Amino acid sequence: MHPDYREAPGAAASGRAIVPLPFDGRQLGADFTRVRPPIAEFMLFGGMMVGKPDIAKLLGATRSFSNFLGSAALVTRYAIDRLRYPRGTRLVMGNALVARLFFSLRRRGVPIRFDTPLVDLVREGGRVTGAIVGGGEQITARKGVVLAAGGLGRNSELRRKLMKMPVTDYSLTCTTNAGEGVAAALRTGAATSTARGGGHWTPVSVTGRKAADGFFPHLIFDRAKPGLIAVDAAGKRFVNEACSYHDFVEAMLEARVIPAYLVCDAMFVRRYGLGMVHPRTRNVRRHATYFACADTLDELARSAGIDAAGLKRSVERHNGFARSGVDEDFGKGRAVLDRFNGDAAYANPCLGPIAKPPFCALKVWPGDLGTSDGLATNENAQVLDEAGRPIAGLYACGNDMASIFRGTYPGPGITLGPALAFGYLAAQHLKQQ
Repeated sequence: MHPDYREAPGAAASGRAIVPLPFDGRQLGADFTRVRPPIAEFMLFGGMMVGKPDIAKLLGATRSFSNFLGSAALVTRYAIDRLRYPRGTRLVMGNALVARLFFSLRRRGVPIRFDTPLVDLVREGGRVTGAIVGGGEQITARKGVVLAAGGLGRNSELRRKLMKMPVTDYSLTCTTNAGEGVAAALRTGAATSTARGGGHWTPVSVTGRKAADGFFPHLIFDRAKPGLIAVDAAGKRFVNEACSYHDFVEAMLEARVIPAYLVCDAMFVRRYGLGMVHPRTRNVRRHATYFACADTLDELARSAGIDAAGLKRSVERHNGFARSGVDEDFGKGRAVLDRFNGDAAYANPCLGPIAKPPFCALKVWPGDLGTSDGLATNENAQVLDEAGRPIAGLYACGNDMASIFRGTYPGPGITLGPALAFGYLAAQHLKQQ
């Protein structure tokens, strides 16, 4: 089960999202280290990956024998892994997908070139015939070149040129992704396709790690849980906090709430965590450099830079909703997605009081997981020129291709699903050339 993000006609609550099975990274041998790990805050004990089902098992390890056995198996496997590997080899989610595809290529003997950046595309007689890579080497393509280099990435020039919404510096794209694929295609006369917003958005908090990648994405683990509100600098709520990460940032941008503040109490942090601070954290004051913490709402407001009277009004009104189980302002807890990411122990899985000091306030900013703007393509993943004609020999998929969802974000997997589908369609078209 994984609900679509909008309850529109045709939306599904389950059966549409496809989740990779866990993959044993040991099958890659020495190549295991080539699989980039997720951000540090998404791993336990400095290197153990966990999926959503694992979290419930680990947090409930003392509540049932099956949870205890499952948790013990995960931790024991990780401990053994660390005797030989730099991190755990049980891979889940996107890491599992990447590793399995990599393993399949290796098993089939497909040549893979590392440290080979794209410099430019080669075009002869109106057709793309190859690529020039790092060091000036030219690689000739018998049938065509498929670009799948990750979209605009951290290329500030392309981001300013194509993205319609205010361009944010808080990007979770790979730090080495400089948009080479899109830039090279533009030099061949390729057209771009832009849509509303231009980003696949998520709210992020600043972790204090190095500036290039020190951002934590607030996807599903905290915003929908009972006992948290999001407010602007005036202390006023502006959104259903349990909505999708993309819709949350669209609300920030529409209301010009930059930054927003996630407000909760210490009991919330202990139960669910807050951003990079994990559940079971008892002393929230240890994280005072990450979020503001105070014994009263007045003190919290002064520390965080929020209007005190506005914050107190919002908390009191929200606590009334928590008692009644109905969010009269934004309908939090009404949608299937809200309840899926909330806490089923509550009558309304997304509503709980903010009552027990100390209180916490964490700044979040608009960030992106990637961009929906990219190269214009047709149904065969062929890149189009400004006249809408296919550029012979040039294809694009993944984030290099403009998103088929046109800047909207209806459900999980809207980048990976089309990447796989259009990679397949490009290959089928190339076979016929």
